[in-house]
Amino acid sequence: LFVAPFTAVFGDLQGLRIASVILIGICVATFDAIAGWLRIRWPLVWTILLVTTFSFAFRVSLGKATPLALILFLVGLSVAWKRRAWLVGFCTLVYALSYGGWPFLAGSIILLAFGDALYDLIVHETSWRKAVVSARWREIGAAWAGGFIGLLVHPNFPQDLQFAWAQIVTIGLGTPFQHVRMGTEWMPTPVLGFVAGYGIWVVLLIAGMTGLALAHRERLDEDRARLLVSLGWVMAALVALTLKSRRNTEILAPVVALWVGTLWSLIDPKMLWRSFVKTFEHWPRPARISAIVLICLIIVSIPIKQMFELWMDTHPPGYPDTIFRTSMDAISARATPGDRVFHTSWDEFPELFHADQRLRYVSGLDPTFLYIASSTLSNEVRDVTWNISTSTPAETWSLIHDQLHSKFVFVSRKNHSTFLNRIESDPRYIEISSSTDSAAFTVGNPNAIPHNVGTSRSN
Repeated sequence: LFVAPFTAVFGDLQGLRIASVILIGICVATFDAIAGWLRIRWPLVWTILLVTTFSFAFRVSLGKATPLALILFLVGLSVAWKRRAWLVGFCTLVYALSYGGWPFLAGSIILLAFGDALYDLIVHETSWRKAVVSARWREIGAAWAGGFIGLLVHPNFPQDLQFAWAQIVTIGLGTPFQHVRMGTEWMPTPVLGFVAGYGIWVVLLIAGMTGLALAHRERLDEDRARLLVSLGWVMAALVALTLKSRRNTEILAPVVALWVGTLWSLIDPKMLWRSFVKTFEHWPRPARISAIVLICLIIVSIPIKQMFELWMDTHPPGYPDTIFRTSMDAISARATPGDRVFHTSWDEFPELFHADQRLRYVSGLDPTFLYIASSTLSNEVRDVTWNISTSTPAETWSLIHDQLHSKFVFVSRKNHSTFLNRIESDPRYIEISSSTDSAAFTVGNPNAIPHNVGTSRSN
């Protein structure tokens, strides 16, 4: 609904880009406003550092609904902290209508409430009974109620329940990458890669913990200290989920920014500076200046490096707007609505679907859905297209023609040369287009005799 006016005026791809930039801006502004609402000192500093965190900036720049989901997540978490139960329910309801990850918000509110109760038990030595009774039960209940209501009133009910289960449980938690060639965002995060990606936050965390020990404010800010402990549980859970699956970093990054900002809000900056100066007062003046310059260069260079990497990753030369169009135009000219296209990878689906929405494609946005529908069929498609196991022409024909009833075959030249040779060597597939990025074939005469695999027809 948000994107539709932009695509109507500017076209699909350019409209999506413009809408995404605006939505990212709203998301960043929302974070800044929430940081101020939670009384975190220097909210603009944490906002700038968040925007220059590669993992966050990359995920929100993909043209997906991620910025909208993060807006709902941040607003829902903050209103839960402020005990606005009805607003929590509204956020999860809209979240469930628009994005599959709403249980992240509902689960985070449980952890937030747990941390808050634990703070009362440890710091104020409140009894278990009182801590449990005064916990944020209304906010927890509102979060889950809003989410389930959103699923029930969704236009695609009850299919959305199956979709949510597959997306959250089968893919998100189960992540069957040993069976399916999934996107790298679902892969585990290497620990060293994780630390490097959050380099600036690791530096600020270490410095902040040192400052909390050496230069904490004389009078403890109860609200900020309580938020630090409570939000820490949410952050710890998201760190664990991100180490399991890289894509969870899109939710972790703003939580880390809020947590580190809260940590620094408990520090007396003047006292910390005096402690820093005292530590180096015995050093020669040139050494002190060099140390300060080096620290500043590290702090500045990390965000610059990450923004350069973001630019390189989001502006590759191999994905122009017209990619695959030559092959798809040839298919579209011959196809009727509902015809199935056998294509080489799920990763091609957005471009193919954008080229012709009338047709059916073997794989959609995520290959796991094909695996859920039929693990055997999914394995066959994977093995044939990626040449994982040797397939005879008869076996390939049986998969494409007999089992999937495909009318067309689309082959991306990148990573699929062996499969392309197999199709080209078999006269039952008639080439209708060939370009630098792909080739297209009709599934033709079943009685033709295939040539040897690996020998092209032109030869």
